[in-house]
Amino acid sequence: MSVEDNKRVVREFCDHFKKSNADGLIEAMTDDATWWVNGKPHLFPSSGTKTKDEAAKMFRNMLSAYTDGLDMQIVSIIGEGDIVAVETRSHATTKSGKVYENEYAIFFTIQDDKIAKVREYTDLLHVLEVFG
Repeated sequence: MSVEDNKRVVREFCDHFKKSNADGLIEAMTDDATWWVNGKPHLFPSSGTKTKDEAAKMFRNMLSAYTDGLDMQIVSIIGEGDIVAVETRSHATTKSGKVYENEYAIFFTIQDDKIAKVREYTDLLHVLEVFG
């Protein structure tokens, strides 16, 4: 696959968040995919490395908290080989009325037109502030 194909895969993946399409997120990942989030797992349960099944539970829980999906706006996107790096900003309103707006640096590894590995860097204190 070309770098442009890999960027397309990532753009489509990010679009699933806005649509609250957990199934689309899960289907876009390889069977052995992993999702890593910065932070200490004993302080932030969503941090550390997750399997595809664990990520699927995370997606479903997260998306169920929003009134109208999580808008993941790609600010910049860079690709080289099978790696795509994106800077994104999110916006969502929770069902409790709180506004969730975060910033991310996310590194995707693409394999056979699917997401094989994710490394996400985000502001976990803002997650704690909004979701407790």
